[in-house]
Amino acid sequence: MAKIIVVGGGFAGLSASVFLSDKGHNVKLIEASPKLGGRAYSFDYNIYDTTVDNGQHIMMGCYLFTLEFLELIKSTDKIEIQPYLNIDFVARDKKKYQLSTEGVTYPFNILSALKNYDALTNLEKFQVVKLFLKIAVCNPLHYNNISTKEFLAIHHQSQNSIDTLWDIIHVGTMNCKLNESSAEIFLRILKEIFFTVDESTRIVLPKTGLSEIYIDQSAKFLTERNSSISLSEKLISINFDNDSSIARSILTNQNAYNDFDYLFIAIPPHQLEKILKESNIKFELPFYEYSSILNVHLWLDQNPFTQSFYGLINSKIHWLFNHGKHITLTTSSADELIELNDEEIIDIIKKELTEYFSEFQTVRIIDKLIIKEKRATFKPTIDNCNQRKKIPHNIGNIHFVGDWTNTGFPATIEGAVKSSAISVDILSENLK
Repeated sequence: MAKIIVVGGGFAGLSASVFLSDKGHNVKLIEASPKLGGRAYSFDYNIYDTTVDNGQHIMMGCYLFTLEFLELIKSTDKIEIQPYLNIDFVARDKKKYQLSTEGVTYPFNILSALKNYDALTNLEKFQVVKLFLKIAVCNPLHYNNISTKEFLAIHHQSQNSIDTLWDIIHVGTMNCKLNESSAEIFLRILKEIFFTVDESTRIVLPKTGLSEIYIDQSAKFLTERNSSISLSEKLISINFDNDSSIARSILTNQNAYNDFDYLFIAIPPHQLEKILKESNIKFELPFYEYSSILNVHLWLDQNPFTQSFYGLINSKIHWLFNHGKHITLTTSSADELIELNDEEIIDIIKKELTEYFSEFQTVRIIDKLIIKEKRATFKPTIDNCNQRKKIPHNIGNIHFVGDWTNTGFPATIEGAVKSSAISVDILSENLK
């Protein structure tokens, strides 16, 4: 079996290491920071004996690569999968609307859910269902040169339909505004969620912290298979044979390595670009414009919320997650809020929650924890989408993995894990 160095310990790097190790390869994982997890991890907030994720991550039943990864590391008992799609949406006038596929057989369940989603008028329901049926049979490639906003306008979606349905799905999956994203990518996501299998629409939520779910379990999996992990070790440069695309050695801040067969590079593109430049490698990466996510964790004197999570329609807060001991408020594409100071953010949150939930009016916030991820994801723009198609999965013995590679997905957990699975499969084919 091959000797492989994996650079980067986020979802992409850990899943690549696990997939490779599972096939019997000798894996060494190096990570520049003192911890694994990249942009998705948890930590103990000792004041309230609470485990807190740095950001609330929603997965779905269509995350087939991620679920395979979690099953491999024996972590599926640490997640909760809905028996059917069920989301409670709340409007500013405090009215609640339910999007639910309960009791109806796939593929008619989503049509039934839309029929009963009373945030839409009957005419809007007709136009939405009509568009869903078109999405089911369309080829996303035909829409690679228009934005999602343009796509929705072409198909006669009202502003209310956009506000109460399309934008909610869009901002949660694409983390950008409708006019910023490629319609092709959004259509790929919609087809994955709604038109693959019945389980695809179901929300998957962690029952414990992200670190316990996938970081600790991955480390255990790798250790049991005699693979090694080195933290605080940063890749500096890659050295190639003369006139060759074969990497023969790498230099880190701790060591020089030449005893390997393959490199799996699982770091963000802005970091990779710097390393490639230092290594005198000509490799053109697309332009990646980044979008932020704001997560606010609140501890309350009383918890009035009864559901696991809520979607907020037309709010500066997109999702409310109820953890019992505390709640988490998540805003995607949060560039406007993220520049505010903590007091300004809390003032907005208090105002929004009071307007959306009558039960919040008597609640007092006793503590807060605000986490700003300014480079949470890249924006899947038209140009970025088309340029990513040109990124090779490997050059010589170097494989590139990460949500930024050519996966056909936006920057999601599933995109990161899918990229690892693709590259491991390519390696397996080459080794036959």
